[in-house]
Amino acid sequence: MHHAALLAAARDVTASGRAALLKMPAVMLARPSVADGVGAGMWLLVDDLAAVPAETAAALRSRGALLGVADGPPTAAASPDFIVAQAGVGSIDTLLLSAQRWREVLPRVAIVGLGFEHVEDMEAALRGAVTLAGGQLGRSRDAPPPKPLGAAAHRICELLNHLAMDRETSVVAEAVRGDAALTYRLLRYANSPAVGAKQGVETIDTAVALLGRLELRRWLSVQLMLSAGSARQAAKALEEGALVRGRVLEGIARARGEDNPGAHFTLGLLSVIEPLLQVPLADAIAPLRLAEAANEALLRRAGPWADRLALLDALDGADTARAEALAVALAIGERLPTIVDDAWGWASQLQD
Repeated sequence: MHHAALLAAARDVTASGRAALLKMPAVMLARPSVADGVGAGMWLLVDDLAAVPAETAAALRSRGALLGVADGPPTAAASPDFIVAQAGVGSIDTLLLSAQRWREVLPRVAIVGLGFEHVEDMEAALRGAVTLAGGQLGRSRDAPPPKPLGAAAHRICELLNHLAMDRETSVVAEAVRGDAALTYRLLRYANSPAVGAKQGVETIDTAVALLGRLELRRWLSVQLMLSAGSARQAAKALEEGALVRGRVLEGIARARGEDNPGAHFTLGLLSVIEPLLQVPLADAIAPLRLAEAANEALLRRAGPWADRLALLDALDGADTARAEALAVALAIGERLPTIVDDAWGWASQLQD
C-alpha cells in the first residue's frame, strides 16, 4: 500500500511536467503490480539496481522512467541513469569530485545532489557537474549586504500599506494606474481562468473591485516577490518555493477556521524573501505594516506564529517526524498532506 500511494503521488507530480524522485526497493520492482505503476518522469532510486530483472529495467526505461543508485565507488556494471549524492556527507567539493569520478566512468550519467543547507551551495553545484539539486532553498550562507529596495518593490509596498491602513479601493486603483507594468499584470490576472470573471475586465477599478481586498493583498505579495528580478540561478525555484510556503500557511489558517488566511499567505511568502530579493530580511519587510505576530515570527522565529514557520522548515528539510508533530500541534495533522499537495499544484499553475 505504501508504494502504491507513493507512485500515485509521483504520477500527480509528473502530470505537470516535473520529475519525481522516489526511493524504491528492487524487490518491489519485481512485482508487476508495482512496476506497472511507474511512468515517464519518475526517477527511481533503487537500493540494488543489479537485482532488478533486465526485462523489467528495460520496460521501465521504455516508459520514460530513470533508474539510479546512491553515491559510492563509480562502476558501470549496473548502468545507472543517475546518481544521488548527499551534500551533507562531506563538503560540496567532495560531492563535485564524486560527480566528476562518476562522469569519467559513465559520461552521460545524471547527478542529483540532495541535502544542501544553503541556496548558494545548490547554485555552485548546478554550475558544476550536478544535474539536479535540492535542499534548504530559503537559507543563505551569508546575510546579503544592505541595499535599497528597487523602485518597483517600493511601489508595491506602498500599495500593501494602503490596504493595511484600510484606505478606499479607489486610492489603491489610482496607485496601480501609476505603474504601467503593474496595470498590465493586474488586468491579465483579473482576466485569467483563475479568477473566473464572467465578462472581460477592462479597467483597473473593475479589477480591484472584482478581486476584493484580501485577494488583492495576496496578489500584491506575489508581485513583491517577483519584483526581485533576480538573475540568480535558483530564482525560479525560490519563487515557486515562496508561493508554496505562502499557500500552505494560508491553507492551514483556513483549515483551522482562522479569520486572517491572507496574512498567513504573506507570512509564508516573506519567510524566504531574503535570498530572493538579496536584501536583508529586516530591510525587506521594514516598509510593510505587518502584524506584530508576523514580525516576531520572521525576524526572531518567536511568537504565536513561529510554529508555522517551523513546520515549513521541517517540510523543506524533509524532516517528516517534526513536520507531523507540528501539524498535530496545530490540529491539522491528517489534512497537512492535502494542503501541501494543493499548494504545489496551485504554485505550478501560477508559474506556467
